[in-house]
Amino acid sequence: MIIKNAKIYGTYLQDIEIEEGKIKAIASNLQGKQILDAKGMSVLPSFVDLCVNLKNDKFSLAHLDLIEEECLKGGISAIILRDCMDFDEESFALFLQNLIRRKVQIFSSIRVKNKSGKLKNLATLLNKGACALELDSALDANTLKIASQYAFMKNAPLLVRCYDEDFDDNGVMNDCEISFNLGLIGMSKIAETSQVAKMKELAKFYKNKAVFDLLSLQDSLDLLHEKDLKLVSIHHLIKNDMACEGFNTAAKLMPPLRSKEDSYALKKALKDGKIHFLTSLHSAKSLSLKELAFDEAAFGIHSICDFVSLCYTFLIKDNFLSWQELCQFTSKNPSEFLGLNSGIIEEGKEANLIFFDENEELELPKNSLYAEDKLFGKVKMHMIKGKNVLDS
Repeated sequence: MIIKNAKIYGTYLQDIEIEEGKIKAIASNLQGKQILDAKGMSVLPSFVDLCVNLKNDKFSLAHLDLIEEECLKGGISAIILRDCMDFDEESFALFLQNLIRRKVQIFSSIRVKNKSGKLKNLATLLNKGACALELDSALDANTLKIASQYAFMKNAPLLVRCYDEDFDDNGVMNDCEISFNLGLIGMSKIAETSQVAKMKELAKFYKNKAVFDLLSLQDSLDLLHEKDLKLVSIHHLIKNDMACEGFNTAAKLMPPLRSKEDSYALKKALKDGKIHFLTSLHSAKSLSLKELAFDEAAFGIHSICDFVSLCYTFLIKDNFLSWQELCQFTSKNPSEFLGLNSGIIEEGKEANLIFFDENEELELPKNSLYAEDKLFGKVKMHMIKGKNVLDS
């Protein structure tokens, strides 16, 4: 197959030849029997998202089917599905077999403890195919130690959530003037930064490959070395705690949206290459769980279908980043983290490609965090290993 008239990374027109699911050649005036006219659309490497959650944090095959469908629609070819399942070892193996048959590459991380607070059989679960351990910084010291030792022993990454709710007394948004005016309990910075400092030392001591998960503060970035792996959500770059005004539960996220200054600092850190991974933070909740009083509403956002459009509207369209720069954080770096032969438009790589129309305008539902914003751009076609997965 020869792809013609497409702008690679939204900039230069060249043909792309695909053979046996991989990019065989990138050049001008390529010839072949099967021609796909991309009509000036931007061609990007498929996004890879390291933080995706099932709807309502509940496992079912229907929820698994739904997340796959939304990934295909949204231009996501691979994800880490965060753990909401207390599978035993045998059930986990069956779960992984189900994932293998899917079009989207779904990797599964595992929480260190089950919902009853019992340590899981980490060695066996990692042996069976778990891609990483999810480590909550607020766990007791003995659990942190054991999990870190298992991660070192099995050469497994740690997805480190740096947050201690004991600092916050069940806070529901950023601790700021707005939370005070709304009469809502705030979530203080120290609940995150104290844990970043602790987990940095723990990872250093046990020589773990740690991803500092969903950071939301400039102070957190300042505590870490430039080479420490950091994952940040797109929403924390482009929205701030002012979005919570009017008790807007669409803005109730975990971690909370922070100040305008923190949002700008995270955005600048991305530009400077100090953040390694960008995520949609997809954590969809039913309306029955979101359309409640702010105190009672669930944390979460439905965002994976709009991830590429959000990136284009708020980071690319105003020339803050180029597509090639952005795709370092959405495609290349996460692909390398997962050991995938993709994430970049280059000869020899898997043909996992997004065909993106930058001119189309989108309007999101009234219950969306972006209901008042006009989004631009839409995924018109999505290839995984050279096959269009939107029409198949």
